[in-house]
Amino acid sequence: MATAARQFRPWRSILIFCIITAGLYGLVFLTPGSTTPKLGIDLQGGTRITLTARTLDGSEPSRTAMQQARTIMEGRVNGSGVAGAQIQIDGSRQLVITVPGNEDLNNLTRSAQLNIRPVAVDPSTSQPIVTVPGAALTPSTAPATGTDGAPATSGATSTTGEQVAPATTESPAAETPAAETPAAETPAAETPAAETPASQGLRADQGAVRAAPGSETPAAETPAAETAAVETPAATPSADGSLPATTVSATPPPTDASVTAASAAETSGSVAPTWPTGSDPANPTQPLPGDDASYQAWITSATTALPALTCEDLAPYRGLDDPAKPLLACSTEGDALYLLEPTLIPGTEIDTATAGFNAQRGLWTVNLNFKSAGYATWSSYTAGNIGKLTAMTLDGQVLSAPSINQAITTPGTEISGAFNQETANALANSLKFGALPLAFDRAESVNVSAQLGLEYLQAGLIAGGIGLLLVIIYCLVYYRMLGVVTILSLVLSFGLVYAILVLLGRWIGLSLDMAGVAGLIIAIGITADSFVIYFERLKDEVREGRSFRSAVPRGWVRAKRTILAADAVSFLSAAILYVLAVGEVKGFAFTLGLTTVLDLVVVFLVTHPLVHLASGSKAFASSKFSGLGGVAKAGARQRTAAARLAVKEA
Repeated sequence: MATAARQFRPWRSILIFCIITAGLYGLVFLTPGSTTPKLGIDLQGGTRITLTARTLDGSEPSRTAMQQARTIMEGRVNGSGVAGAQIQIDGSRQLVITVPGNEDLNNLTRSAQLNIRPVAVDPSTSQPIVTVPGAALTPSTAPATGTDGAPATSGATSTTGEQVAPATTESPAAETPAAETPAAETPAAETPAAETPASQGLRADQGAVRAAPGSETPAAETPAAETAAVETPAATPSADGSLPATTVSATPPPTDASVTAASAAETSGSVAPTWPTGSDPANPTQPLPGDDASYQAWITSATTALPALTCEDLAPYRGLDDPAKPLLACSTEGDALYLLEPTLIPGTEIDTATAGFNAQRGLWTVNLNFKSAGYATWSSYTAGNIGKLTAMTLDGQVLSAPSINQAITTPGTEISGAFNQETANALANSLKFGALPLAFDRAESVNVSAQLGLEYLQAGLIAGGIGLLLVIIYCLVYYRMLGVVTILSLVLSFGLVYAILVLLGRWIGLSLDMAGVAGLIIAIGITADSFVIYFERLKDEVREGRSFRSAVPRGWVRAKRTILAADAVSFLSAAILYVLAVGEVKGFAFTLGLTTVLDLVVVFLVTHPLVHLASGSKAFASSKFSGLGGVAKAGARQRTAAARLAVKEA
């Protein structure tokens, strides 16, 4: 039967370590991002922004809402607890956030209130959609109507899934009333609608009433007297007889919201937008509180008002929408207007949100998993509304408005858009940690200097270097040639730690502050302790009369149990400290736990294989160079003395 020594293949372990290290450094140098570890605020400074809370009525936000916003914001910028960000409440309505380096914080102020809303009006035809409770969507190939001379464009998906080139048609609104403007067929190029479990039953975004964000639609150019009445054809009634045929005026009578906007426009000298009848003066993108009948009347009025509005008109009210009301919303690009029904599934029904790369479609997406109630609603809706449109809205903006081509039977769904890895991760974190209870505006953004500076980092590195040098001297004096194995293991361990610190800085925002540097210095002692345990076990075996070669496998069996137990205690201590601590102490605990795990990797894949190879070397076989000669002689004397004592007793 083969012995353990013959079964062990040291070169295989070393090869595995080399592959791991090469893979990590391949990610460091061949992928975008910094090739140095990310430093904390105390070492390199950072960016400080001040956010001011904004409420719908202008009142002062409650202390509870501010505390909740602080907690959610901390989860976004410091989700793992090791990014080194600082979030503080300043006064009654301000949050002060400081993050290391020059981070892009443009997405930080988003509320991250995700809602799934049915589309009330087919944006490509401006015709009402009959929605059955529990429905789904298919591609619409009907043309979209442009406004105010802007090219009409629509994102449409062909039924064959082929890519359709966009087309544009210009039609000056001043010469043609809104009701008589010819529809421009403008299907937009589509990302192939590959059906995956995450996006089952969904197709690409559908057409929308397009208007360039800067386009102007003056009411004077389309007076009510010159605008023909728009007759909305009777939609095919559903089982409950909803959405009967109606005839509405293209220019509704002014509402409270219209009067308020007109007064403000007279003061500023700009042309006021014409809002739908029954709009809320505080937020004219939604109706006044009411029942389903009043909401349906508002939707009917909004159907007519929609072509005369622009995304600039909607911008001041973005993020202030009530999920229980219908909504006028723009796409995130600001070039498409949507009329949406009340929320079907609120963001609170999202269980998990993760960013991922869809290899089939070649783009970054955000994958959502619903809770049981949300999944039941979504499944029922898609089963009953095949061919209808739904919109994924975030903070009052439409991320995508896909069509549903079949019932969705899995708890997950997928959000696609103009995402890259960074923005997809940011959105996933925002959705995962919840929506902000308040809307925030950025008041100021300034750069802050390092609290300690690079001289403290240099001092910490010098301290670590001195400790490392003392460990090397001790190993060389006490273990001689085995000390060379120790040095090589420490160097390889440092290389592994460095690569992982760089990658974690990119992936989870790990920033290395002085507390983290202290954790790395302590890790040198933990790694050296593992070597000492192993070498002392070898000495015990040699002392019992075994050769260096035969002592290695037996000593390793005994040593690895002790090493595992010691590192388990260290890791458990670091884990408890990480869970219970806050601030910089989390960084210390994280680096301590990380290096403890890497110590096991180095000992098992490098140190033991190198010692095993050294046991077959002539140089290490010499008791003079191995440092085990004195131990062997001492063991021989002990055995001789024990034999003499046994003879005397006999």
